[in-house]
Amino acid sequence: MISNNNFTLTQNPDIKNLKFNNFQVVSKTKPTKKTFENLILAFHICRFVKSNAIVLTSENSTVGIGSGQPSRLDSCDIAIKKMNEFQNMSNKEILAASDAFFPFVDGIERLVQNGVSGIIQPSGSIRDKEIINFANKTETILVFSKSRHFRH
Repeated sequence: MISNNNFTLTQNPDIKNLKFNNFQVVSKTKPTKKTFENLILAFHICRFVKSNAIVLTSENSTVGIGSGQPSRLDSCDIAIKKMNEFQNMSNKEILAASDAFFPFVDGIERLVQNGVSGIIQPSGSIRDKEIINFANKTETILVFSKSRHFRH
């Protein structure tokens, strides 16, 4: 709970136990069981990262995190930069999770341009169809969640 100038912001803890039926593959490209499990791992990690969180994973490990930015695209850039600074990701499957939906295609486009082959995010944007169309055009795995992790 945060209090400032007689205003209070409260937020419930994000402790929901997510199961496979909480997710829907919305792209034409389908994940393998292993990839799907790794996408869910990335989404679980997102619950512990603050606003506009982007988590990049590979082989059951976190390889980049971007967060706390006014723009989801900026968080993508930070996560990609961190991944490139510390990891050699050539020939590895890179997956991404977002704590809330992508409001525009630009963030997903940036991730795909940097080697991401699968993305998990909550649904709910008025541009969800544009996001799905872009994923299909680039043969990117796209999974929607019924819940979001957005934290402040």
